[in-house]
Amino acid sequence: MDYLILCEKKSAMDNFVQALGGSSGEFDGHSYQIVHAEGHLLTLSEPEEQVADQTLVKKLKSWQPEDMPWPIDQFKWVKEPIDRRKQSIISQIKKASKNAGAIVIATDNDPSGEGELLAWEIINAIGWHGKVLREYHDDESPKAIRRAMEKLSDVSDQAHDGDYLKAQTRQRWDFASMQLTRLATSAARNAGYQVRVANQGRLKSYMLALVDQRLTAIKNYVKKPFYEVKYKDENGHVFARKVPKDDEDALAKLHHSDKEAAKQELTIFAPSGISDVKTVKKTQAPGQLLDLAKLDAELAKKGYPSKLIETVYQELYQAGYVSYPRTEDKFITTEQFNELKQNREVIADLVGVDKNLLTHLAPRPRLVKDSATHGANRPGSKIPHSLDQLTKFIAAKVKGTNSGKCARDIYELLAKSALTMFGEDYVYEHTTSSVADHPEFVTSFNRPVKRNWKAILDLGEPAKDEDRKLVGQQASPFIAEGANPKPAAPTKSWVYKQLTKQNVGTGATQQSTMATITDAKNNANLLNDRKGRLSLTEQGKISAWLAHGSLIANARITAQLFQGMDKIGKYAKNPDDGIAPERVLATVNQVIAHDTPTFSKNAQTLGKIVKPKDHGRKPKSKDQTVVDGKTVSFNQTWGGHKFTEQELADLKAGKSITFSYKTKKGNRDITGKLGWGEYKGRKFYGFQPDFN
Repeated sequence: MDYLILCEKKSAMDNFVQALGGSSGEFDGHSYQIVHAEGHLLTLSEPEEQVADQTLVKKLKSWQPEDMPWPIDQFKWVKEPIDRRKQSIISQIKKASKNAGAIVIATDNDPSGEGELLAWEIINAIGWHGKVLREYHDDESPKAIRRAMEKLSDVSDQAHDGDYLKAQTRQRWDFASMQLTRLATSAARNAGYQVRVANQGRLKSYMLALVDQRLTAIKNYVKKPFYEVKYKDENGHVFARKVPKDDEDALAKLHHSDKEAAKQELTIFAPSGISDVKTVKKTQAPGQLLDLAKLDAELAKKGYPSKLIETVYQELYQAGYVSYPRTEDKFITTEQFNELKQNREVIADLVGVDKNLLTHLAPRPRLVKDSATHGANRPGSKIPHSLDQLTKFIAAKVKGTNSGKCARDIYELLAKSALTMFGEDYVYEHTTSSVADHPEFVTSFNRPVKRNWKAILDLGEPAKDEDRKLVGQQASPFIAEGANPKPAAPTKSWVYKQLTKQNVGTGATQQSTMATITDAKNNANLLNDRKGRLSLTEQGKISAWLAHGSLIANARITAQLFQGMDKIGKYAKNPDDGIAPERVLATVNQVIAHDTPTFSKNAQTLGKIVKPKDHGRKPKSKDQTVVDGKTVSFNQTWGGHKFTEQELADLKAGKSITFSYKTKKGNRDITGKLGWGEYKGRKFYGFQPDFN
């Protein structure tokens, strides 16, 4: 065939089959066959397998902190199939490729380049050296797939495929940064805390730092009451002197710590009329559509975990009900707008929106731009017959009692967000006025005239101005009591806002990382999530404490790292416009060099936050021996049995020993000796039983 079309997974292949008319055939004058992967089929091999120098092999195999940072400039970056099933799929793709004129990459076209990386891993693994083409589908609707297949790009030279280089560098950086978790965990254990793991990593450490800093601010908050003279009219409008919030000197003159001082100031003010009343009619256009992070923050208030939202959204996308989840677009194309316009009334009926509000049919320039690719998150081309249909569809695919309801709420929120584009501008009156005798006292407020798009979806603060009265005729002075504001509890919404301010990651990247660190089943469960309100798990407390003052948890460094990854894509096309992958990758060792002593220093004060009953246990009794000229530690107990002095001596001499230990079926003899083993992917040196 002319083309071997490589899809990311079976569900994606099914969509291509539907769009092109079969798993093989002819399209646009070219014969084709479609094959699929199952996500990533390969993974980077262990560190010791990345180098040829045998002296380095021994060091990398140990995972000992004293052998870090790794010499990644000497890494071969070898990959291997994840398991036998993945190897079988690779073999099938290789066999199919023998009759192909070109391979067409048809994996997800996401901003991170992950789909590109996934495809090139397979292409390299099968030893393909022929032509490689790329299709860029906006979504997996038949129309989008056919359009993409008619506009294939030649990406045969992977050294100039920016998406691939960006994703490859990120994968290697994350692989090398595993050292940070090992170093942090080791620092805590060496300080006497038997911690399970102290996770550190790109983005997650900074997100953790944000929550930790806010919780610390709340803990250290001291209320400082103050008293201030203000005016109030008969309709409840308050008039105050305006000074910048960060001008402490000016605020000190207004805020009296002593109420008597405020009473003394009050004597110089008397009731007064109100003057300089100005009312201006203003309008406000609808804002940008919700990205995945904002969607997550809103749905979290209903108790949905980020992991469930991520999983359900992906299933809805693959079925065509919603648009591509991992987009970084803030707007949509004219074609996408026209499709929504055509479907707006059907969607409105589906989610309970008044169709009479959908009268703005011209695209707004700030929301519709043809430079978009996937387009912002929105309903897909396939419209369900009812929300109950979505509920049943997802309930059959995703485990959990709330998965179906989550699907319904995701679609409803996305739909209303998209429909605001067709609402007229919000119209309101903005009124300002001042106290006649003391014009430094001013007030301002808004009164809605026509809610328009806000009647479709308004995620702002609850409307406080709905029942506002007009400004009064007379105002009287009074003493208002206030206090320095207490920091609000950290929420998903707040964290996402901080990340956006720092320009760290797309909404999809932010949400995906949040899904990982708030997942109670994940080894990196660092945050508790209670309807969007965040707190640190015990593991999270330790990880955050160890990272105080580190580069991996630094906002500026994290932002620069994300920017560097993006610039690699430009480098592939024009080196003068971007950053070389090697330069970005080298920063991981700079971070490690800085953070290693930081972790050790912070570990010495872990007792300030970790309770003995949780993680303050003394580490298991250890002994040491020399292996390959290097001193290593091992536990003095196994299966509840503590080795005797003679047994320890025999073990360190390389001999096997036999002893009795308790099992559920009674005592049992076991024989073994010291050696290297592996537990949950981590290598360790200790007693290795011979169960045979």
